Amino acid sequence: MPPGFPSDVPIYPKARLTAGASFVSSGQMSWGMEWETVDSVAKVQAFFANKLSQGDWTISVTGSGSGAFAATFSRKSNSHVLGTLASNGSSGVTKILMSLIAPSS
Repeated sequence: MPPGFPSDVPIYPKARLTAGASFVSSGQMSWGMEWETVDSVAKVQAFFANKLSQGDWTISVTGSGSGAFAATFSRKSNSHVLGTLASNGSSGVTKILMSLIAPSS
């Protein structure tokens, strides 16, 4: 995982991290990651819909269908910590893309 990535953000089980980066800009920390899994997009979506509606997180699915979905998520305790999540299975392997921004400490 990129340095400083919050440990309470759910990560899809057994997915392989294929890319990850972090940077600070304009007083915000940003992270971007990409994973791959052999599981279906529907299974990935169900996992994140469940995990990101628990604890300090809230999720809003912004689009789904045809082997893809997109969502936004944020911390309940700090609305300045927010992210995007997308998944696509068109290549035969399900890709999971996540970005997250948070005020830098």
